[in-house]
Amino acid sequence: MNYTKLFRINIALVLGVLCLQIHVFAQNTDGLINQLKEFPEVVSVQKIENNPFFKESYEIYIEQFLNHKNPSEGKFRQRVILSDYNRYSPVVFVAEGYDAEYAMKPSYINELSKILEANQLVVEHRFFGKSVPEGKNWGYLTMQSASDDLHRIQRIFKRLYNNQNKWIVTGISKGGTNTLAYKAFYPDDADIWVPYVGPVNFAVEDGRHEKFLKAVGSQTCREKLLQFQRSILTQREAIQPLFDSLVKARNYSFRIPPEQVLDYCVLEYSFAFWQWGTNCAAIPADSTPIRVQLNHLVEVCSPDYFSNEGTAPMQSFFIQAAKEMGYYGYDVKALKPLLKIKDAEGYLSEIFIPEGLAFKFDKKTSKFIEKTVNANGKHVLMIYGETDPWSASGFNLKNPKSGAVKMVIPKASHRVRIENMPLAEKAQVYMLLESWLNED
Repeated sequence: MNYTKLFRINIALVLGVLCLQIHVFAQNTDGLINQLKEFPEVVSVQKIENNPFFKESYEIYIEQFLNHKNPSEGKFRQRVILSDYNRYSPVVFVAEGYDAEYAMKPSYINELSKILEANQLVVEHRFFGKSVPEGKNWGYLTMQSASDDLHRIQRIFKRLYNNQNKWIVTGISKGGTNTLAYKAFYPDDADIWVPYVGPVNFAVEDGRHEKFLKAVGSQTCREKLLQFQRSILTQREAIQPLFDSLVKARNYSFRIPPEQVLDYCVLEYSFAFWQWGTNCAAIPADSTPIRVQLNHLVEVCSPDYFSNEGTAPMQSFFIQAAKEMGYYGYDVKALKPLLKIKDAEGYLSEIFIPEGLAFKFDKKTSKFIEKTVNANGKHVLMIYGETDPWSASGFNLKNPKSGAVKMVIPKASHRVRIENMPLAEKAQVYMLLESWLNED
């Protein structure tokens, strides 16, 4: 099957190519919902409002195994959102790293689904959203088990979209890491793999992010950022009461004292600033009224992030970080005389991990991902942002013969997507995807 037509509009916009062959696929008019209900693994299927791009969309619950290697250990319900475009078109398989509630919105469409004129299958990660097993046995929350989930779901839906269809696995952030893990464990499950901004960490506090923050962007911007952090802390006597009133008004509660919450917001500010692509010009000067400075701080790094209320929905994420996915630390040296905390080591357990739980970090899976994808990275396109701190622990592509392509987009943040890339990089992506899709 020739997929040139899938890129007709995009390539024309980027490269000025005006004439590409157009294929018209026949529409399958069979009753999709009846087919889905016949699948023995399907617990329930409900038609939902679909994006007009698609013919129809469904919320589906799959009876999934807690342990795929030993199904007798129990089952849980895993949510999948299917949007059907054409039974003969590619399938964009979204390996979500979190809750997939966003995919229930009629407006939602993955950019690859649009680019490739594809069907869309979004898989909610186990232990998130509506895919939480009873009892929350954290031993079943691993990168391998998540890949096993994806493998089984892919096999189920291949009854609809078979070997005639190209499968493209993708995910963003933790979903990007999930995509890389899936490639490592099941390299033949898909034709193309597109992980966005997915880190591969080797420790609870990996260490590479702190070094990255000392060199990212311009020296002028980094100095301005540090001065802002110092300005907040040196004015603590005036700012702390305002900060406390703000968190009280928002009904936040914390496991640490309020002055330490302010410390962590200031420490997190530099990471969040670069992660989300904040404009350096937006950093308030020292002469700016303290309320304006505080408002900017909480806009970039809300105290909600450290609150019990903010932590609760993300509990599974932090446990995964503590177990095997890793996270980042804070370098306190430049601010230490102004901080109430002695150091930030172990903050993940202190703030985010439920009391009474402790985990020993195991980097085995991250090392397996690195080794395996470097050995066989065929048709893997990794996308990172140059100024995103997560790119510091981005996949380490050591083997140029692996078949993988790693793109670090200039001046881009954690929000980098194909649609917001510069034209040259966007054209490169389109041509690469077209080439891979047209391979037998």
